[in-house]
Amino acid sequence: MTRLLLACSALLAGLVVGPVLAAPPAAAADGQDPEDLVAQYAMTVDLAPDGSADVALDLVMDFGSSPNHGPYLTYVVKQRFDDTRDRIYRMTDVQASSPSGAPADVDATEDGDLMVVRIGDPDTEVSGVQTYRVTYRVEGWVNPASLTGHGDELNLNVLGGWAIPVNDVRVVVTAPATPDPVSCTTGPRGATTPCRGWSAGGSTATFMQDAVAPGDNFTVVAVYPAGTFVGAEPLLQNRWAFGRAFAATPLTLGVTTLIALLAGGVLAGVMRRRERQERYVGVVPGLLPGSTSAGTVGFGRRTPLPVQITPPPGLSPGQVGTLIDEHANAQDVTATLIDLAVRGYLRIEQVDDGWRLARRLDADSKDLLPYERTLFDDVFAGRTTVELSELRTTFSSSLRQVIKELYADVVARGWFRGDPRTRRAIWVTAGVLLVLLGALLTTLLAIWTSWGLVGLPVVVAGVAVLILSRTAATMTPEGTALLRQAQGFREYLATAQADQLPLATGEDLFSRYLPYAVAFGLTERWATMFAGAAAQGAQLPVPLWYVGAGYGQAGFWGGADSFSRDIAGFATTASSAMAAPTPGSSGGSGAGGSFSGGGVSGGGGGSW
Repeated sequence: MTRLLLACSALLAGLVVGPVLAAPPAAAADGQDPEDLVAQYAMTVDLAPDGSADVALDLVMDFGSSPNHGPYLTYVVKQRFDDTRDRIYRMTDVQASSPSGAPADVDATEDGDLMVVRIGDPDTEVSGVQTYRVTYRVEGWVNPASLTGHGDELNLNVLGGWAIPVNDVRVVVTAPATPDPVSCTTGPRGATTPCRGWSAGGSTATFMQDAVAPGDNFTVVAVYPAGTFVGAEPLLQNRWAFGRAFAATPLTLGVTTLIALLAGGVLAGVMRRRERQERYVGVVPGLLPGSTSAGTVGFGRRTPLPVQITPPPGLSPGQVGTLIDEHANAQDVTATLIDLAVRGYLRIEQVDDGWRLARRLDADSKDLLPYERTLFDDVFAGRTTVELSELRTTFSSSLRQVIKELYADVVARGWFRGDPRTRRAIWVTAGVLLVLLGALLTTLLAIWTSWGLVGLPVVVAGVAVLILSRTAATMTPEGTALLRQAQGFREYLATAQADQLPLATGEDLFSRYLPYAVAFGLTERWATMFAGAAAQGAQLPVPLWYVGAGYGQAGFWGGADSFSRDIAGFATTASSAMAAPTPGSSGGSGAGGSFSGGGVSGGGGGSW
């Protein structure tokens, strides 16, 4: 029963040969000259005791009057064997020569289930009658007795779908034993028409046919005593299937779980390390050691935020914004721009179609921090006023420089252990490498084995590292203390109510804290709260750094909704305008019988 099943599988494998071979390469078929033909096809197959075959093919090609580059041959190198495996035919050492002197360069490439062999030079054309000799070695053609049930067998579809007529066909097969029986058939696929003749004598079998029409087959069968070819078993290859490639067996699941636990443990340790910030031991969180004490450095877990009603002393909005999220960005630069306005270096004017920045004539940037000076000087480069829209697509290089200097500032002050960008870049690189390594490992294991699951935890670990890279920067104890103050101040701006603000002092608290609100992303809330207080009768100072549609208390604070929309809109527009990219920048077996087209491998061909 087992042999019968195998024979049936092999027979089904043979059924697919003809149609595959009958489809020559598109480029060759489209350019096929109807005058072209094979005047003579002489093939010698020398079968070795191990079942391998050394093949010599002599072709006489008649290209007629239309130039061609040479012949092409197609051979099936993979066929379906059963539900999970394919049978393969291993072709090696393909060589060609031309006794008539035609170019005989060989281009042998696998295209799916086919080996396509092109002979000739793509830059040279030939015509008329040309001769070629093609040699190659094949493993896997012989069907052993265990597969056929009656003897070792060569069932070879010699011609299977040539695009041009093939005349005077002669096939000679030599082997270590005398074949009995032998036969050959020709015609369309499935035909049982005998060929012109065949014979067997000694160790040689000869098969002949006068002509094979385009698309027809020519199949030869030679049966040898069982055991003639020792070890000549079919070459089988598992067909890829998702369920098999990612098989959930106890072993694959165990190894996958182990890798996942190891990767998860490492990542959990990193996350705990991030949770336990470096800080000064014995000092109230958010405070720095006294001038007479350097402070003992240790690690502590995050504690509830102490609300702080003032920003960290001496820290600018840009510095605070960088501390909060470990990123210097366009929002921090916009906060700096508004801070410069509040401090009297420039004025923000609302105009009909947007906003204009006007430099105070008495402003001197020499006393500004380096990143503030670069921002101020580049905004007003050679001018005293500039429309915000003019910065769009022209300021991005200056923005990058300001951000670079802002990073340099916070690192130079000792708040970070190294440039946060460099730390993030290292983490991003590590994450990308892990993803690529995991993807490569998963792909290779899924193609060649059933262990595809093992590579997936590596991919997940890489993605996790990429996500964690956003918070990869490491703060010093001083940076941690200032961060706590910044977080406490942000909490105040995010939760304070109008009736809790010290408005009666006459201080322009709105302007003083507005740049920090911008850096924290709380612009609209901060402006709306003050506009609401004004609407309830509170007397608020009128900022001198902003010129809107009206003047004085009523003009500046009279329209609560309008003003909050305007100042929030300015912050958003300024950030997008400065960050806009500059134009041009990189933003089978016969199993004892014979029918035409039913053998293993086989050859198609034509001219090109």
